[in-house]
Amino acid sequence: MIFLSKATLAEYVPMEPIPGTEGTAAISSFPDYVNAVYKFLVWSVGIAAMFMISIGGFMYFTAAGNTSKMESGKRVIVDAIWGLVAVMVAWIVLNTINPNLTNINLQSVENLGAKSTTP
Repeated sequence: MIFLSKATLAEYVPMEPIPGTEGTAAISSFPDYVNAVYKFLVWSVGIAAMFMISIGGFMYFTAAGNTSKMESGKRVIVDAIWGLVAVMVAWIVLNTINPNLTNINLQSVENLGAKSTTP
């Protein structure tokens, strides 16, 4: 809990901006930083899926009639689409259950602390 103390959360200043944010000025606290990383990771899944679909398409088109290479290319494309669908379904389910599950908010961490026991 030392690393997530109230002072640490309040004084956090990132050294580098996270891709997709307006720079370090947009991230004023550690919870904002975690939320920016979360959004970046969600975007990264989409980019990785498109990259793998492109690789699978290249494998398929360069198979030159070799059916095993064509099937391998198709499999890469199908797996990339299934991965993208799995992430999207997970996000939809979490957002349907409780929208706060997809919007990371660490402000509640500030309330954690050593509880005094008074007799």
